[in-house]
Amino acid sequence: MKKKILAVAASLLATGFIFVSAFAQGEIAPSASPWYQKLLSMPQKFRFKSSAKALLSNSSSKGSFGAHIMPINFHAFSLAPAKAGAPAKVLLSYYGGPLLTHVKVVVVYWNKDVAFQDQLPGFFANITQSPFFDWLKEYRTPSQSIERGSLEAMHLSRKAPFKNLIKDSEIQAQLTRMIKAGSVPPAGKDTLYMIYFPPQMQIDLAGQKSCEVFCAYHNSFLKDGEEINYGVIPDQGGACDGGCGPSPSRFDNETSVTSHELTEAVTDPAVGLVQGSQPAYPLGWYNASAGEIGDICADKQGTVDGYVVQKEWSNSRQTCVSSSSDPGSPIQSPN
Repeated sequence: MKKKILAVAASLLATGFIFVSAFAQGEIAPSASPWYQKLLSMPQKFRFKSSAKALLSNSSSKGSFGAHIMPINFHAFSLAPAKAGAPAKVLLSYYGGPLLTHVKVVVVYWNKDVAFQDQLPGFFANITQSPFFDWLKEYRTPSQSIERGSLEAMHLSRKAPFKNLIKDSEIQAQLTRMIKAGSVPPAGKDTLYMIYFPPQMQIDLAGQKSCEVFCAYHNSFLKDGEEINYGVIPDQGGACDGGCGPSPSRFDNETSVTSHELTEAVTDPAVGLVQGSQPAYPLGWYNASAGEIGDICADKQGTVDGYVVQKEWSNSRQTCVSSSSDPGSPIQSPN
């Protein structure tokens, strides 16, 4: 069933997204980034909570790459007015890292209270086999081409710890236990674990908290020499409601946020393994000012196979698209 998409007026701020390291020692926030300072004059409900803004601006850490967040209230931000003349061209660059060429999605429900357990499998089964993936071939490399993927498995965890605030390190530990126990498929080069959380659980990512600073994130870590890629999707109700998507439908916003993380993980899965604070291998497709493929388009939604998705950035078309049939120039690989 086709769903009506509500238009949004503000465009995504495309500079200086926050990254935090999954391997940082201690729980310190990343260095202050200039992007949040470009808040528009918007109603208060579209603004960061003061505590979150202070956390970012007062940080003394040098920061580093790592888990890549989707900031909350992204639709309240905008780039500074463009200078006269032709707009600057935005291009994602390839840094030599792996891609998930045939993504195999493993859906993990943290416990029985996770919302939409009856709807998310249909979303993944359809969207990974839809035109939403077809145009991503423009991000092929000499040895890798992004093709359609699949829903590999679903798992309802009955032993994952439930607490009001859980750290990313605890999520990694639980995912590792599930892999070793065989309750989820083993990590492979195309495996992506998408982990969903119930209401009343907040995620702590190196001092940044879900529904205060971010809507979701994707990350990666090494365990016994194996790269493990995963996405973290907090419950999109509660404090996240209204800050992580413009639709009045909570499920539509859930699929929109999910598609953002899914596509970014496919095109830049090893972001959590980057050392230092500068873009470098093993990044995949990334722009030093604008971030990943979803960041540039985080206020734009579309509909594919009846599901609401976030549009993603096309290098060749220089616009946000959700499928190969979207308006724009014929897709040509930039490689």
